[in-house]
Amino acid sequence: MKKVTILFLCVLLLPLTACAPSATMPEPTVSATVPATVPEAETLAATEPVPVTVPIESETIPTIPEPVVNLTEEEQTMLLKLGMAERGKEGCTECIALVMCTVLNRVNADRFGSSVRSVILAPEQFTPVMDGTYDSAEPNQQCHDALEMVIYGWDESQGALFYEWCQGESWHSKNLHLLFQHCDVRFYD
Repeated sequence: MKKVTILFLCVLLLPLTACAPSATMPEPTVSATVPATVPEAETLAATEPVPVTVPIESETIPTIPEPVVNLTEEEQTMLLKLGMAERGKEGCTECIALVMCTVLNRVNADRFGSSVRSVILAPEQFTPVMDGTYDSAEPNQQCHDALEMVIYGWDESQGALFYEWCQGESWHSKNLHLLFQHCDVRFYD
């Protein structure tokens, strides 16, 4: 068994020397304790195992980011459905995410509901809830991508509390402060 150990170590050391790194990479440190002379076959069996140290440069293991926004499964489903009903067919992923951020901004504001459910289902606040398209909405991949963006901290909403499709003048445009326009949607506070 000790013969196998020594042979194994010899085989282990050969690839390290055969695959020497290029001049731009630091050479690995390999240390070994071996006898000065090769013992005879009889002595080889009695030789203690040879300790070998091969330090391996530690690599940084990528970490999985933690969600910034914690939502229940129900809240996620509600945001997905609203995103689909509002912008899913026509909008880009960022616009869907902005709709979701607007709902979360309302949750964090004092004058709206204190949960995603209460904000989305509040009377006369979201057209898709009023006309029934929210109930039948089937979120697409863009909606799921938008929700993932929001959960992991993407928020370009500038604190928007309202949004509307840009179709000329409206109650929003006359009574609220315009923050920005994204695609064909205006966002207000």
